[in-house]
Amino acid sequence: MHRLLLVAIVVGFILGGSGLAPSSARAYHTYEDRLLDSTANSLQRRRVRLGLFKLSYGIIDQLQISTYTMPWLLGLIFEDVAPNIEFKSTFYQRKRLALSASLGFLSGAIEQVEGVESTKIRYFLTPASLVASVRINSDVSTHIGGMFTGVTGDVDASPGASDIAGSTVVDILQFWGTVEWRLSRVVAFTFTVRWVPWVSGLIVRGSLDSDNPDIGVQLQIDVTDLTNTFAVIPGFVFSWKRANIRLGVGYGDFFVEGFSLVVPGSVLSYVSPEFDIFVRF
Repeated sequence: MHRLLLVAIVVGFILGGSGLAPSSARAYHTYEDRLLDSTANSLQRRRVRLGLFKLSYGIIDQLQISTYTMPWLLGLIFEDVAPNIEFKSTFYQRKRLALSASLGFLSGAIEQVEGVESTKIRYFLTPASLVASVRINSDVSTHIGGMFTGVTGDVDASPGASDIAGSTVVDILQFWGTVEWRLSRVVAFTFTVRWVPWVSGLIVRGSLDSDNPDIGVQLQIDVTDLTNTFAVIPGFVFSWKRANIRLGVGYGDFFVEGFSLVVPGSVLSYVSPEFDIFVRF
């Protein structure tokens, strides 16, 4: 992990040094075109962002609509479409301060089949966030945000399956802060800290046997291990006239964009990556 982090920093500063000369590049590093992800800024009217993980369109200067590609791809893998949409409004914006609110919806299903028995899990996520961006000077900006994600789901077991069938509920609260330092009109250095201060207990309500719905059950599963999960991620955004690359490698847990969830760091050996390729026009 330390080698990956060192490589990312070295490459970023090399490319940053090469971009210090005057350039016609636009992208994120002007007053008109700014960082969008994890900030309060929105796409301008009729502008489009096509990325590896996210697609966005500016309806008006203060409102953009987006969809994440990963849920759609996972929906194809599990043979069940996973539609998702996010509305983001920059409801207040001056030269130095911008405030935004966003609301998203995501649903999908995962089916597990063992012999003649099957279990299908349907999930529904509703992330809502508030973000403030402050432009300290022409080179440095800070972005602070919070997100609440409500997760509900239904579990359906086929006749004969012994799994619990019913509904599940869990809520997640997370905060983040990002410092953005524009090294040039082409390169910006970012330093992001993410933190989950609270996760509700996972509650399952339903029947123990789908053949006998009179046998009711309510379980509360402890998921407090996710409380106080965090990630510290230094990175860079490289922006040319149309193409953009976001690259970062940090330490901690993995925050999954699109699902607004967090994966324990032990799954990825506490390597927290940040990567995206996109174009804007």
